[in-house]
Amino acid sequence: MSKKPQEVIKTTVQYIEFLRETMDKAVEDMTPFDEAYAATDWGDFIHLPAFEEANRRNAYQVYLSLEQEGMQ
Repeated sequence: MSKKPQEVIKTTVQYIEFLRETMDKAVEDMTPFDEAYAATDWGDFIHLPAFEEANRRNAYQVYLSLEQEGMQ
């Protein structure tokens, strides 16, 4: 449990917005996921809990979702 829930929520929102912005640009530019992921500066978020374990999977899910949205 966090002692600063508002800060956690703010950081989470920033992380999700960053994921969507960076992966959306990659999808629009037709950049393959691995290339887009490697080129992204994750520096503002590497301190987050479980970043190493979950970030690549999170980014890939967002990438796939945005690809799907683009096909509709």
